[in-house]
Amino acid sequence: MFTVSFIAAMMMLFNHGGNSDKPQKDDNVRKNIELTDEQKAISRASNEFTFDFMKILASKEGKNVNMFASPFSLQTALAMTTEGAVGDTREEMLKALKLSDFSQEEIAGFYKTIIPALEKVDKKTVMEIANSFWSKKAIEIKKDYAAILKADYYAECETLANDKKEAAEAVNAWCSKKTHGMINHVVDEVSEEQMVALINAIYFNGEWSEPFRERSNYDTDFTNHDGTTSKVTLMRREDDMDVYLGEEARSLSLPYGNRAYVMTIILPEKGVDVDDVVAKLDADTWRKYRYGGRNYEVTLSFPKFETEYTTSDLCIKTLKDMGLKKAFTRSADFTGISKTTLFISQIIHKARVKVNEKGTEAAAVSYIGMELTSAIPRQEHITFKVDRPFIYAISEVSTGAIVFMGVQKKF
Repeated sequence: MFTVSFIAAMMMLFNHGGNSDKPQKDDNVRKNIELTDEQKAISRASNEFTFDFMKILASKEGKNVNMFASPFSLQTALAMTTEGAVGDTREEMLKALKLSDFSQEEIAGFYKTIIPALEKVDKKTVMEIANSFWSKKAIEIKKDYAAILKADYYAECETLANDKKEAAEAVNAWCSKKTHGMINHVVDEVSEEQMVALINAIYFNGEWSEPFRERSNYDTDFTNHDGTTSKVTLMRREDDMDVYLGEEARSLSLPYGNRAYVMTIILPEKGVDVDDVVAKLDADTWRKYRYGGRNYEVTLSFPKFETEYTTSDLCIKTLKDMGLKKAFTRSADFTGISKTTLFISQIIHKARVKVNEKGTEAAAVSYIGMELTSAIPRQEHITFKVDRPFIYAISEVSTGAIVFMGVQKKF
């Protein structure tokens, strides 16, 4: 009798304590990032920089080369540099970065707000943004400049060793740590002439809101940009999705975590060159690809893939074509950084992405080296088979900020 009563009492206590009938509270509901009107405008300008950079870079890159980059990372590193630019150098840089309509205070305020906001908007998605400023002991950095980088860009200030290899090892170790080992090597050595380095690192790791099932995978031919074919594994999923059907390309977006981040896939129609679609990317076309979809029953087939991309000389040539020229010459004025005159002598941008059934892991590093100068009704069924070159981007939903963008031309 005692045993039966005891068990019954324990069961009642367990059921009451567990609140099994009450729905569990989701503490990771997506919330919009709140920006001022000026910050929203800067976010839009950042996307414009992304479109222009990718268009010009693609026009200079090889026809059968996979590209993956974070222009957002590059713009952030260059924005830190503009904090020390003066006169014509500053004006030219801001124009190239699409930021000439904003004061330096507004730009710094944007990064002070957006960096922690992007990191916290989804607890299930890892987004980490790190900045650092490196200088050799031989050069005196202005205290005001260092203070702005620390306060508004959350930058770590580090000493750059005089030894070429030792300096490179420290920089590479920092980049590896901030990208969780995805990008272990950025520079071979730091030259004796290089006095200052500014680095931005971004790491993203997100699981699809609705993962693919590995048992649905199948192998097929992917038609590369040069007309050859390669065997790829396509992940397959059937679901209701919003698809945009344009004359030249179709698109859909796959959400991560709490849907704060999405990957937008832009697939050119057969016979349309992916480079032509990239060349026409701007705010208006992006708005259609990202938000212009209608609801369909979709059979999506999307490749598992990994891509790593590095650009240096082409990156500088691209920025020069965008109007950033004086900063690379010995007539540059960065006296806001130091009394010692400096110019940008090196830019390295490196990015890597892995896409599989669970989600996406991506990272990017931007290195800037400076030397002394001395609900819609469902329609028909859609097949969305990504078996040819395509464009993809990862963006935050509420701000629209594009963090990564890539063009996959071959396997």
